[in-house]
Amino acid sequence: MMPVDRSHLKTAMAAILDALAQEHPLGHQDTYARRYILTTRSGMPLELMFEQSPKTPANLWIERRLAGALTTSGIKQRQSLASSLYSVIGKNGDPQYGRHSALEKMPNLGNVDLICLQSETLAEVGRILDQLLAV
Repeated sequence: MMPVDRSHLKTAMAAILDALAQEHPLGHQDTYARRYILTTRSGMPLELMFEQSPKTPANLWIERRLAGALTTSGIKQRQSLASSLYSVIGKNGDPQYGRHSALEKMPNLGNVDLICLQSETLAEVGRILDQLLAV
């Protein structure tokens, strides 16, 4: 399936997430990220973070332990291990978080192993959400 225009994909993803999930208590950022709580079919609440900035790919951040078959699905992705947090020293001499700042204060995503899934089609978005809803 052909990738869709990034802005259209992101608009569609935001609409899907708005319909399926609740806005996270921390709220959405105006430009960069949308934070959600998705309730699985079994009733378990999951935190998600979607990068809505026009400058980034359609990244959806989830706990790595929940990714299941998505890790071998062919969807572009990158791992972000908790062990690498604060390992880079910034210009001011302080350790830097090392992930998107919208994740840092999220109780269930901020300090655990994550996977960042980079959707290029709505079909990939559907596969990701199907996996998460089945948890």
